[in-house]
Amino acid sequence: MHDSEEVHESEADLIGFSIGAESHKKATVITTDIFELSIIYGSFVLQKNW
Repeated sequence: MHDSEEVHESEADLIGFSIGAESHKKATVITTDIFELSIIYGSFVLQKNW
């Protein structure tokens, strides 16, 4: 958690998105103003319906 006061917010501002390198041996890191999420994966699909 970056900002525990905002933990109940329904939206977070995206600060950074780093896709795992070296055939996914390094984690993907999604950084927001509230939290950072690290994902280790074999394949990953992110879909958003705008």
